[in-house]
Amino acid sequence: MKLNALNSLAFATGTVTLLLSSVSSVSAYTIYTNRTAWEAALATNPSYKITTDTFSNPISSAQSITLDSGIVSTNSAPPTLPNPPFNNNSVSIVNSGVYDNASGTLTGASDTITWQFPATVLAFGADFSRIDELTLTGNFDGTGDQTISINPTIGGENGFLGIIGTAEFSSVIFANNTTAVDSFSIDNASFATKVPEPNAVVAFAILGGSLLLIKKAKGS
Repeated sequence: MKLNALNSLAFATGTVTLLLSSVSSVSAYTIYTNRTAWEAALATNPSYKITTDTFSNPISSAQSITLDSGIVSTNSAPPTLPNPPFNNNSVSIVNSGVYDNASGTLTGASDTITWQFPATVLAFGADFSRIDELTLTGNFDGTGDQTISINPTIGGENGFLGIIGTAEFSSVIFANNTTAVDSFSIDNASFATKVPEPNAVVAFAILGGSLLLIKKAKGS
């Protein structure tokens, strides 16, 4: 894949450094600010499939909620949720068709918000809006947690941020690097999980068929 300014592609080895050349380090995870480029890069690896949560169904505010995609989103306490009228950690309650939350150290926001994926992932990306001081942390290269400041990376309050790791990771954490409160919205949260090997799929099909035959035999 050719890298250019239009794709706004960056590589991170602990801090985010914009590069307009080919990958120079095999240990670097990759940051994208263009969804099309992120998806195209993942398409070159057929071992992974992308799941996208469009936040179409309302989910009420709670300390921990399970999104339609299987992501478990958990706010640290305080505050204790739900917390009307803010309704942190909810879907399509504050704003229609998006995930809403707030991070910070002041009353009404959680220090951290953890997203636990339903399986280990190689990539994560989402459309962010109203971002100020929000950060994203994850172990994207298998060497330990790395933290990305979202606003300066995407070039403002609104935009796409995508990551392709060099090692699979199981969760990401949203936080705030100041004492202020950063309320934000997320839409089209996507992640890439490994497609089961063909042999494993066949094995599961055979096992399922065998169990069905045993059940029928017992019932006859």
